[in-house]
Amino acid sequence: MAIAEQEIINETKIEKQDKNAAKQILLDEAKLGLLLTEKGINYNSEEIKKFQDQFEQTSDYHRHKGVTNLTLPNGFTARYLSGYSRYTPYSLVVEEGGVVLYDDGKRLGFVTFPVTHPITEKLLSNGEKFRHIANVSEEGGISVAYSSECSLKDRGEDCLFCSINERAKDGVLNKVLIKSPKQVAEAYHLARQAGVGNFFRLTGGFVPERRELEYYIDVAEAINERYSSFYGVGIIGAPADFSVLTKYKEAGFTNISHNMEVWDKNIFAAICPGKEKRNSGWQHWVDSLEYAVEVFGQGNVHSNIVGGLAPLESTLEGIEYLASKGIVCHFSVFHPEKGTPLEGYRSPEASWHWKLLDKATDIFIHYGFTTLQMYSGPASGPHSGQVFQIKKGEFEGDRLAQYKYPSLD
Repeated sequence: MAIAEQEIINETKIEKQDKNAAKQILLDEAKLGLLLTEKGINYNSEEIKKFQDQFEQTSDYHRHKGVTNLTLPNGFTARYLSGYSRYTPYSLVVEEGGVVLYDDGKRLGFVTFPVTHPITEKLLSNGEKFRHIANVSEEGGISVAYSSECSLKDRGEDCLFCSINERAKDGVLNKVLIKSPKQVAEAYHLARQAGVGNFFRLTGGFVPERRELEYYIDVAEAINERYSSFYGVGIIGAPADFSVLTKYKEAGFTNISHNMEVWDKNIFAAICPGKEKRNSGWQHWVDSLEYAVEVFGQGNVHSNIVGGLAPLESTLEGIEYLASKGIVCHFSVFHPEKGTPLEGYRSPEASWHWKLLDKATDIFIHYGFTTLQMYSGPASGPHSGQVFQIKKGEFEGDRLAQYKYPSLD
């Protein structure tokens, strides 16, 4: 073998070793994010607040004051954080013009906080602020919760973990209980003009199926008055008649999601009584998801599971089964919410959530899903999407860049 060829081989081996080492650094940072969720963080709120987005700190929209979301030193964004804790090894210290994260006295590096996009303060034509209608994600998309309440509360059938009806008691959310299709379309237009409408997520509380279909079609038609197409997901309940799923596709939605929340049949019925009773039960949800793949295509159908409400084995079984059918089953970290029936309960330890995150992302890679599909479902997508990217080698050096949706314009 020529010397030049051997040098190329050696350089390739070094690059591969460096890439693997960087990958481990980032995976360790993902584990750290889960530990921060479990253990909390010690900090002086007065010292760090000048580094935080003021809208995040002052708006009634954000019920959890303090640190609930931050980007770690190597770029991994830790979500679902439980905020302040006095008894934790993790602390935030202001030094050198920034905020530094420490682990039991060991300096880990600078962290940053999410910044609200300036468009959120822009006024719509009716005088309503953009942020009362939609919010902007760090990935460059917008989400609209068209209803600030869920009708299941009137039946006493709320999902036990869900806080939508509790959040509706907060002043800011009551300003627009139901967003009109015209308001949503105008917000979408403003977002797209600002370069952050590259993904559109529409969701809301439980409403009767016929009204849900009509509303989603009305929103899509209002958007299509200005744009020939949009990229987005409609998050809906499993319909009684599967054939109506075609109407969502024809209206312009490129993705669809039925959020099951729990895979285990019995726990599903107990945790989500309304979804069990009003949508024909667990099997009907699964059948609807499988039918949706025929309409929207593999990887464009989504669901969500709340990680920690059921045994790990059952949760992974559901993620694997759905993936085998072309469905991306995202998941979050169970976080007991104030005012819900599960307030005061505990989420599993970080090690449990890491096993779920590790094994589930292996499943997603095995079934050939893409990074875009990982981010194209419910809001829990980035939780596994970042680890998916790390395992696929989608990073530079030892830093994970913020994912952005491909531009539509």
